[in-house]
Amino acid sequence: MKASRIIGFIFSIILVLATICQVYPKEGITVFDKKFLFPDIHEVLSPKSSVKVSAEDELKKVEESLALFVKDSLAQVARADSLALVDTIRTYAKFFREHSSRFHLPNDGSPNGLFPFFQALENCKSKKEVIHILHYGDSQIEGDRISGYIRQSFQEKFGGWGPGLIPAIQPIPSSAISQSCSDSLPRFLISGTLRQKAEHNRYGALGQVAEMSGVCSISVSAREMKTTFSRTKKFSNIKLFVGNNQGNFMATMVAGGKDKGTQYVSTSKKGLTIMSWNLDTIISRFTLRLSGTAEIYGISVDGKYGVAVDNVPMRGSSGTFFSSIDKGTMQPMLKALNTRLILMEYGGNSVPYLTSDKTISGYKKTMSQQLKYMKRIYPDAQYMLIGPADMSLVMDGKLQTYPKLEIVIDSLKEAAWENGAMFWDMYQVMGGKGSMQKWVSNQPAWAASDYLHFTRKGADRISEVFVETMANYYDYYCFWKRHDEKERAYIEDLLMSMDLTEKTEQTDETEKTEGTEKTEKK
Repeated sequence: MKASRIIGFIFSIILVLATICQVYPKEGITVFDKKFLFPDIHEVLSPKSSVKVSAEDELKKVEESLALFVKDSLAQVARADSLALVDTIRTYAKFFREHSSRFHLPNDGSPNGLFPFFQALENCKSKKEVIHILHYGDSQIEGDRISGYIRQSFQEKFGGWGPGLIPAIQPIPSSAISQSCSDSLPRFLISGTLRQKAEHNRYGALGQVAEMSGVCSISVSAREMKTTFSRTKKFSNIKLFVGNNQGNFMATMVAGGKDKGTQYVSTSKKGLTIMSWNLDTIISRFTLRLSGTAEIYGISVDGKYGVAVDNVPMRGSSGTFFSSIDKGTMQPMLKALNTRLILMEYGGNSVPYLTSDKTISGYKKTMSQQLKYMKRIYPDAQYMLIGPADMSLVMDGKLQTYPKLEIVIDSLKEAAWENGAMFWDMYQVMGGKGSMQKWVSNQPAWAASDYLHFTRKGADRISEVFVETMANYYDYYCFWKRHDEKERAYIEDLLMSMDLTEKTEQTDETEKTEGTEKTEKK
């Protein structure tokens, strides 16, 4: 075939396609319930240009601004004049009201609601006690993702060892701990299918229960993986949570080939029983040899004092199960664990199905009920609802953020506020609309190719921002604590009432004046 014919053929194809682009309906053509789309001629000839900013660059900006807030506040505190005090308060106010990674606080937006949690953190060492942070979530936190980084950071700052609360049986591998059971115990999940649910609602704080009758052994050992955080690998205080047991239930702990003691429950008991082993030495593995009939709600693996962060993933869950858990097992477990902060990271599994205002309103109402129930049965903890990450699907032939995602996030924020809980907007921290695509294409990838889940690296990055954000609130608490009662009242009042635009206007006016003076001197 001659070259002229080949060129003519190519141009004829281009002409046909251009004609189709020109006449094809923008809304597409539906055939047998399938919609077929074709690009508009203007999209082909004048594609929208976009400045590509990587996920790394965007998140670095967030982290740099976080660091600047801390740097500014510390520099101003070093000055001893009243102007420095006002400037410091302004720095905090700007962060609490405007920063993308801020905690959205209930009521009047005062950060003072976090003070009891910070006080508990600081008192861990002096009181020789362990406080727990329960991190509930869906598959986004499986394998100790996000929880593990938060745990390591808190334990380095305030003390603590071990992975925290773990189930008797863990079928999903975790980077924190390895578990095995000598027998195939029946295991039931509050958030599972009908086949996975028990005939009762005694699930405890983990939302799952293993039932045993006879003899079995549960072995736990720290993992030696690159992704395993160092503080997770050592522990010394072990607790076994059981209930609904028959008489003569017993548990023996073995570590390092030595018997570390046997605990007995001589009489039948429906309520919660806690068996404890407080060791003088640090261990990295142990076995519990159990005999009898009982329900097992979990095992806490901690140090002598400090912080424990419990990773509680529930694949496919939307977080609507809390009010279905029996108060008789949930409440005493939370109390025994000395739980001070409960993180509830949900919404991602519901977003694909929330396509109308009615369904979104229904989900908000249900989540509001969960928070209300938890705060009623256990008011001693601070509660934070964490919204879903950005999520992408193919629409009109392009990857786009789910159309109702931002509305769902706003509704979850309202549910948190209505129940006196905090809210953290992970979607905005990532960069907002379209950010998931950047996280997937980042090198190394921060999100999986399903455009829904973080990779291990991405989970660590989002965790870093969470920890840095919490550090800013703790920094303010330390600043507030350094002042006497009268000064604290002044700080609180000014923080909440300060007009942030006033400083900017004054600064602009000052710069204009200085510029005029320099011109006159010249």
